[in-house]
Amino acid sequence: MLPRSSRGSGTHCGWATHLRCVPALAVVMGLSLSGCSGGGAPAPTAPSRPSQAAVAKPAAPAPAPKPAAPPYVYEAKGRRDPFRPLIAPRVAEAKPRPKTGLAALEVNELKLSGIVWEQRGFFALVEAPNGAGYVLRVSDPVGENARVTNITPQGVTFEVKAGGTPSQPARARMVELRLRKEE
Repeated sequence: MLPRSSRGSGTHCGWATHLRCVPALAVVMGLSLSGCSGGGAPAPTAPSRPSQAAVAKPAAPAPAPKPAAPPYVYEAKGRRDPFRPLIAPRVAEAKPRPKTGLAALEVNELKLSGIVWEQRGFFALVEAPNGAGYVLRVSDPVGENARVTNITPQGVTFEVKAGGTPSQPARARMVELRLRKEE
């Protein structure tokens, strides 16, 4: 233990200074005590502290290695796939809409109601089975496989393509709707 004066009541010594003071203090105390003993053999001095290198403890034995943990296996019973997104992309939500208007009708279902003409050409007025009326121009599509090819004052001509195969192109046939003459 250090003397009271060097422990904080006056000057402050660093840690290294305290270590250097300990052996010198032990020698001084040993000499002073031996002088007071009244003659005789001097008392043996207190053993000095060993240096830090000598104090090094022997290495502890290495702990035994733990057994390897079994590999983790994901069980998907009733669980969602962790690699699928939580929110489905909007493209996947796009469903084909039901066809409406002329796209839902076939040529044989239409009834020609009238022909209208102007400087740019002729227009055909047709009626669907449900009573809805439509105006047709040249190149307008009707249904999946038909297209208006010609409009004259007497009627409308459609080009209808019959189903084809990859090896044979679709065969087209011409269908004409004529106006009925007033009686």
